[in-house]
Amino acid sequence: MKQKITSLLAAFKTVDAFGIANAADFPPAGIGGQQFALVHAAVPQTSTLGAAQISGLEQKDSGILSKVAGRLHLRQDMLAITDAVHSLVLLGTAGLDGKFHMPRSAGDQALLNSARAFAADSAAFSSQFISLGLPADFIAHLNADIADFEAAIGTKGTGIGAQSGATGGLEDTAHKAAVALHVLNTIVKNTYKNNPSRLAEWATASHVEKHTPVPRPPKPAAAPAK
Repeated sequence: MKQKITSLLAAFKTVDAFGIANAADFPPAGIGGQQFALVHAAVPQTSTLGAAQISGLEQKDSGILSKVAGRLHLRQDMLAITDAVHSLVLLGTAGLDGKFHMPRSAGDQALLNSARAFAADSAAFSSQFISLGLPADFIAHLNADIADFEAAIGTKGTGIGAQSGATGGLEDTAHKAAVALHVLNTIVKNTYKNNPSRLAEWATASHVEKHTPVPRPPKPAAAPAK
């Protein structure tokens, strides 16, 4: 989370508490009351989104680690088959030309495509591979590792999506409440201009807010479906 958002989250809580304690001076229908309401709503929203962001990060990290392990296992399966293929070629086995080549690309999809081809092509030579020492269930094991690798990729992608979505929501909620804080700084100072004690309380409650938010341009409307 960006530092400016982290600092604002703490300010939201203290400003919300100030607004609750002094609610009688800021009627709900007034601008001050409306801005305090925005901050009040932001407190639970940012907490929820922050938790979702962290959860997404953990899910993404878990997917990354699982993917690393899955790639290793998949390559080991495939290399065991290519070793067996080399021996079969030396023994004069026909029909192996153009099959069982390790992928030249290091990408995930290239590895998956090659692994699927290995699994499909192995069926015709399974007895020969087994005679060279591969496990009787080597094709089933390869297919299981393919599935695990795909699942790990999906877990990483889902985690990234959850983290990104939560971060975007968090930033949007924080921005709106930060604008409210800026407006409140003017309203509260004018409301309590003759009350030094209350102004001091406000300064303490809002001191974490360090920047003046810049209004964001409206998002362009989605193009109508053709």
